[in-house]
Amino acid sequence: MSSVAKSRIVVLHLTKYAESSLVLHAIDALSGRRSFLVRGVKRGNAVAVFHPLSLLDVVAASSSRSSLAWLREWEPAAALHEIRGNQIKSAVAMFISEVLYRSFTTELADGKLFDWLCDTIVRLDVETGSVANFPLWFLVSYTVQLGFMPGDPVEPQGIFTPAETELLLKMLRSPYETVMAIPLSAQRRSAFARKLLQYLSHHLGVTIDARSLDVLHAVLA
Repeated sequence: MSSVAKSRIVVLHLTKYAESSLVLHAIDALSGRRSFLVRGVKRGNAVAVFHPLSLLDVVAASSSRSSLAWLREWEPAAALHEIRGNQIKSAVAMFISEVLYRSFTTELADGKLFDWLCDTIVRLDVETGSVANFPLWFLVSYTVQLGFMPGDPVEPQGIFTPAETELLLKMLRSPYETVMAIPLSAQRRSAFARKLLQYLSHHLGVTIDARSLDVLHAVLA
């Protein structure tokens, strides 16, 4: 027996399936982490619609005979022209989507986190200033959303140095605009991002090996 449902998703990753189909990995507003089968489309033709962090309104059919839902209809919930067309913002989106792909595994809906994620994606798209600190702001905010950020950031097995602790506290206590304006070298941003990924990995019990961080570092350097 099959069922059909409408929902909104955040695209994380695509993998090839057979000759003309794809498996779309996403976060679903109704069911958390989920995978969808997209039939009759080649990867090259799908990039424009299913780019990292795309917000899509979809109609999916599920069956008890398969763990994959079939994506029947889809349309953009937001245009996100900057994320698609701006090289730097595209690199930031790729990094964020990879972090989510490797860290967000729950199949339970979390409306508050999903709404925050949608707001974050739109915020990246409409940002008119530098987005060099956006990945750090995202990682710190994501950790807070997951409930892992302690009152004393030094506590978790000495992951952060005193200088990194000071930076972390500043990001936690400052509004978005202030965080985005913090002067940091490309090397310090990259090193701090790796420490934040290490911290997330420690609490989630997974290894978040974000290969796109090197690409992001090269683009932002």
